[in-house]
Amino acid sequence: MFFDLQNVAERAVANDVFAAGIALGLFGILAGLLHVLVRAIAIYFFRRLSVTLTLDNRTAAFRHLMVWIDSSGALAHARRLQLTDVTAHNRELSAPAPGVHWFVRQGRLCQFARQLDGKARVQVGRNSRPMETVSITVFFGSLPLIQSWISEGAHVDRQRKRIGPALHVLRGDWWDNLGDIPARPMESVLCDDDRIERLTADVGRFYGARDWYAQRGVPWRRGYLLYGPPGTGKSSAIRAIASSVGRDLATLDIGRPGLGDDELREAMYCAPREALIVMEDIDAVYRQRDPKSGGVSFSGLLNAMDGLASQEGRTMFMTTNHRERLDPALIRPGRADMHVELGSVSSETARRLFLRFFPEEAELADRFQLAIGASRYTPAQ
Repeated sequence: MFFDLQNVAERAVANDVFAAGIALGLFGILAGLLHVLVRAIAIYFFRRLSVTLTLDNRTAAFRHLMVWIDSSGALAHARRLQLTDVTAHNRELSAPAPGVHWFVRQGRLCQFARQLDGKARVQVGRNSRPMETVSITVFFGSLPLIQSWISEGAHVDRQRKRIGPALHVLRGDWWDNLGDIPARPMESVLCDDDRIERLTADVGRFYGARDWYAQRGVPWRRGYLLYGPPGTGKSSAIRAIASSVGRDLATLDIGRPGLGDDELREAMYCAPREALIVMEDIDAVYRQRDPKSGGVSFSGLLNAMDGLASQEGRTMFMTTNHRERLDPALIRPGRADMHVELGSVSSETARRLFLRFFPEEAELADRFQLAIGASRYTPAQ
């Protein structure tokens, strides 16, 4: 049987058509192997000779990179563009459309790739937009180079005319920049003495005291508690302070469904740098929560505020209508270093408030003050 198979093989090899088929098959196999080898070598050198950074539109770095692309003119030659609202100030810019784009920067070949995911959505206020990712690759470059471009975009973004502090809101596991809110003048928040001015000065000193804290081995964090009846200007004071010291606002609702201890700790650590973190009506959260429903525990809140993973350079404001309902551990020094009461105001302060609305009506302001007399009202009243 062996000799029969040998004879068949000899006759097949002697056949020119069969031999050509074998040669063609071997050539195909070799071509396929060569293609795989060349592709593997190309991928190897691509990874060795280039650096790639990928960002999505839930991050500030994404916005800053897009601002840099727009302001630097790196892709000014692009012919496929898309109006994109990516700035912190609700300003549309012409950004490269989804796809791959090439450009040369600082003597290096670069690739910019933009991709939209129609299924995944990013919540923006009451609306949503598609999840978007961009990747920037630099050949013979480095990650610090790309980071420098992002820093340039951040600088350009900050230099553009702003109407006030930016407002950040926690959305799931990321902070969403909703854009600027109008600045609030300090003189628009009235009380009977200079406590608002003293509070603002304390915040300003804190941001300028980084070295002081470092030299003494003290965590560079500071907390404030504003308390008083509704309508006394607690939220307005925080907005005015942010406007005065030039910081953004990051509001955090710890009673939001789906927010647990781990999520809160990560949110506090990843909050916008040097923004004023605001927790309003802190007393209402635990009074209204069913202990069996989960959410943020009291110990989880305390650990997020000043645990090992707490963010340095962080300022936190808490507000409450009922300070007496708060656990002493929550408002002790180190968590709430300064307590400021905002209450009802006198007739003299009410007169000043009247003149802010009607500056030409001094006579009516006097009559307004006399009508109030010794009574006291909240500014809202």
